[in-house]
Amino acid sequence: MTSHGSDRVQIETAVHEVYKQLTDNARRNVEEVPFLTMKDVFMWSVALGYASNTRKKLKKSRQQIFHWPQFDAYQDVPVLKAVALTAERDVNVLTSPERILRIVEEYANAGIHDLVARLDPDAGLPLNNLLHLARSAE
Repeated sequence: MTSHGSDRVQIETAVHEVYKQLTDNARRNVEEVPFLTMKDVFMWSVALGYASNTRKKLKKSRQQIFHWPQFDAYQDVPVLKAVALTAERDVNVLTSPERILRIVEEYANAGIHDLVARLDPDAGLPLNNLLHLARSAE
């Protein structure tokens, strides 16, 4: 990635508040706020968007939430590359970090709404809901 903006991970401005609520350090009760970072929320959103085979292009109004180097090179990046490769069915996608990022941003943009619905506090503690979601994916 270059330092000219292409390494910026973005979400729609409309869901930025959701990301903030899911990582709210002021309420650092892990049962209610199960995510430590926005990267964690993003990765779960990518996974859910991918699982439902749903991509949603980002609108013009966007918010940068972190930079590519925050992805773990051994855990996150291989997953993101696999998602992009499977989505595009073109090995050349792996040569373009910008394309990979665009693809996973679209999956995350679709998946964030599913994540919020599954973590609904009215259906129990968000952490328990997240654990149930993780177990159901096995």
